[in-house]
Amino acid sequence: MKDISLEEYRQIWERSIKNPEEFWNEIAKELIWFNPYTKVLSYKSPDNYRWFVGGKINIAYNALDRWVKQGMGEKTAIIWLNEEGKEKKYTYLDLYELTAKIAKFIREHASKGDTVLIYMPMVVEAGATMLASARAGTIHTVVFSGFGVKALADRIRSAKPKIIFTADVTFRRGKTIELKSIVDEAIKESQVNVKKVVVLNREGKCDFKEERDVDFNEILKLSPFIEVEKTNSEDPLFILYTSGTTGKPKGIVHAMGSYTVWDYAHVKWLYDFSRNRKLLTTADLGWINGHSYSLYGVLLNYGTAIWIEGVLDYPHPGVMWEIIEKYHVEYVWTAPTLIKVLMKYGEQYINKYDTSSLEIFVTAGESLGLEALNWLRRNVKAKKIFEVWGQTENSGYIASPGGSYYGFLKIKDGSVGLPLPSIEIKVVDDNGNEVPIGRPGNIIITTPSPAFMIGLWNDERYKNYYAKFGYYETGDFGYLDEEGYLYILGRSDDIIKVAGHRIGVAEVENAASISEVAEVAAVGVHDPIRGEVIIIFAVPKEGAKDLDYVKQKIVESVRKNFGAIAIIKDVIFVNKLPHTRTGKIMRRVLRALASGNEVGDISTLEDETSIEEAKKALSEIKVIDKS
Repeated sequence: MKDISLEEYRQIWERSIKNPEEFWNEIAKELIWFNPYTKVLSYKSPDNYRWFVGGKINIAYNALDRWVKQGMGEKTAIIWLNEEGKEKKYTYLDLYELTAKIAKFIREHASKGDTVLIYMPMVVEAGATMLASARAGTIHTVVFSGFGVKALADRIRSAKPKIIFTADVTFRRGKTIELKSIVDEAIKESQVNVKKVVVLNREGKCDFKEERDVDFNEILKLSPFIEVEKTNSEDPLFILYTSGTTGKPKGIVHAMGSYTVWDYAHVKWLYDFSRNRKLLTTADLGWINGHSYSLYGVLLNYGTAIWIEGVLDYPHPGVMWEIIEKYHVEYVWTAPTLIKVLMKYGEQYINKYDTSSLEIFVTAGESLGLEALNWLRRNVKAKKIFEVWGQTENSGYIASPGGSYYGFLKIKDGSVGLPLPSIEIKVVDDNGNEVPIGRPGNIIITTPSPAFMIGLWNDERYKNYYAKFGYYETGDFGYLDEEGYLYILGRSDDIIKVAGHRIGVAEVENAASISEVAEVAAVGVHDPIRGEVIIIFAVPKEGAKDLDYVKQKIVESVRKNFGAIAIIKDVIFVNKLPHTRTGKIMRRVLRALASGNEVGDISTLEDETSIEEAKKALSEIKVIDKS
């Protein structure tokens, strides 16, 4: 694994900023285009630009066909595992043929530009359907299979799909969970005329609606020969719904050309898939990390991904480390949430297994925190362990401490590294003025990049991203150090303002992450005198018995780091925190609960029982600090 100096990396980055057309033209030419683009970048304004104008390309062709046509189809593309230890391996040729059959069905029942909705578990058929949608020239929108009726109905109503792909059931923690019945109810509630519902019939027990519903097995009988759609570069590839701070889901739209080029490039920068290296990814296809790192980015780079249907602490807390040992995994992409869950079980499970095959261990989706980072360093034998940062709007991660392709930079505790090529980050105050180095502020991005969405699906809120500062507002709060490393302190609307002092939640949470707790979340609640005071939610580790002592230790640790400005109203212990499916703590839920306000849309929560636990804990609040 090679390293790169800060000066060397800056030269690469500066070239991408000063000469973006030249930089991206060289990368785009590594892919297969049906028609060459006439212009690399057509730039009108920060919120209005397009990449690879006039070109025709298809991500499915570049992910599958080009390898098969070169006689390279026998390599394993995806290794699928479930909670029972069952394994299925799919080669590039297997995936190509499956994708072509599904694409043939899609083309029979939908037209180019129509939408296809996928509500399936983490199975290879779901990934193949995404590829098939792209192959057929339709627009896919993947909805996480943990969503309930209302959340699914909202997305059906917005996307208006011609076809929905689902399964009769999924499996989680040894339990069977129905999906088809949820689809039936959601279609009824949405009042959208869905033409076909395709069901991966795993148990054969669900009800089929005559003329509308199709057994997935019928698709498998089709011929795999179908021409790929020569899609315009600017055409939408997919819609991916994400919740904003208001709670109303936003349909992020990424284009075929820009996403294909970016995903190919930035995954290549991070992971080197030569010599049959494998990536264990816990990112579900329902989220951008699943799109970019479980499917498209791996296949575009001729890699091998390992998928798991289920959870990584069932049937025992050592499942993840067992998989790493068994398959000699080199790369991991996961969420800090999972690491913090596994920390609760102690170190005995991880130390049972050999993790020395690991080269790169990456976390994304939420701040990892120093306690979890150091836990990984003590117990995981990876050569590089670090966190990265990005958003659905920009295809995944856009800052990191280097990677396999260019080389690794110095890893700094608490930092997500440096901006990737074509990403220029500035930190500004609320008036849009740049702040001094080391001072926190609003994080904005001032340069065009193929990483970015091309808009929102039938939603005028797209302009809000650019309205306040004239450039893309990430909504995150943080700072840059003297070497340009980025530190994320939290969402801008998560910043706690105590008596005029702006405190980042990440800073409070790092201070509160003592050895007796697995995970913490800090929120600000209204105080008539100080503006806001702090409430800390904490998940104790197994074996932590004296919670009064732990509470006192948390308060003292935060005070030690911040002094008198950090006024803690209470520390509330819960078994889990509410997370989005991508692993981010939904602090707005905790803040609403602590303030007695309405929670709003919680459809992206991992487990709604965590809200009930938080409500119960809040009902027993005791003020421990009135100073």
